[in-house]
Amino acid sequence: MTHDTPTCLLCGDPQQPSEYMYENAAALEERGVEVRTMDWQADRSAAEFREITMEMESRGPADYDDSAIRANLDGVNYLVVHKAPVSAGLIEAADGLEVVGCARGGTENVDTDAAAASGVRVVHAPGRNANAVADYALATMLAHHRRVPFFDRTTSAGGWELEFDPDRLPRDLTSLVVGVVGFGNVGRKVARRLDGFGADRLVHDPYVDDGAIEAEGATPATLEELLERADVVTLHVRLSAETRNLIGSEELGRMRASAFVVNTARGGLIDEEALVDALESGEIAGAALDVFEEEPLPEGHPLLGREDVTLSPHTAGSTRDAVLNGSRIVVEGIVSILDGEEPAHGLV
Repeated sequence: MTHDTPTCLLCGDPQQPSEYMYENAAALEERGVEVRTMDWQADRSAAEFREITMEMESRGPADYDDSAIRANLDGVNYLVVHKAPVSAGLIEAADGLEVVGCARGGTENVDTDAAAASGVRVVHAPGRNANAVADYALATMLAHHRRVPFFDRTTSAGGWELEFDPDRLPRDLTSLVVGVVGFGNVGRKVARRLDGFGADRLVHDPYVDDGAIEAEGATPATLEELLERADVVTLHVRLSAETRNLIGSEELGRMRASAFVVNTARGGLIDEEALVDALESGEIAGAALDVFEEEPLPEGHPLLGREDVTLSPHTAGSTRDAVLNGSRIVVEGIVSILDGEEPAHGLV
């Protein structure tokens, strides 16, 4: 084919290989777009790749080697990536590039300012793993509340740990007040799932109108009110300078002694040193954590081996659907642009 044919390059990586991106490319091919594929850092395992790209949010795309991507950009009009870097230099070198699609919620691996300066549209995929994270948040919340990890461990070891004292038994979820911090794509889905269990839901999000919260049958609250009233506090906000250590010693001190906190969002939202102190002193009853300030947790970390903590390895958003949703959403955005319409999730 000649370069007169519009061309899309699907640039996968070990966490989202191009072969899975290609499953969503039919709509482009139906419109006469040539679809090519490649994989950045393909020789790395998914675990190694994660370590390589963990700091991209702070370092930016220019700190990573994009030469393999540049070598495949001849004639490319539409570039779809997951975590591969799209730097200012790459954008400037890509003659004819019209759209960059970032198949994830954030765009930290794309120099969006350079794209705007070059007239390159950027589309992304907010909410691609929202169902996955919402499901997992509720699952880990229930598992921790009902002590599922403890019972699995002790029963598998030959024990039979039963409790008959009503004062020591857990309450039904319908009897609990759950505080949802953050009411974006994930927070709303968590609140809706909790509604099915009949739990009372308090919601704190300073960027969402009270009416939108009330429309979901939940009750708006300040963070202070939420912490003081909730039996469970579940976090669903992005990590930023504003939200780092959102839950520190003061906030943990406001929580009920019988309450626990769930974090499936980002490490750094909770001050882990303050959390350990709160658990040790009995200020709160427990925590269910999928994300941490340092990942993997280092040997000897004080959160390891505690009966009052449920831990998992940053896996809440990892489902097959979440992987496929990213490229599906950005392909839909490119199709909208091809059809002369505004993409649902466009930045530039």
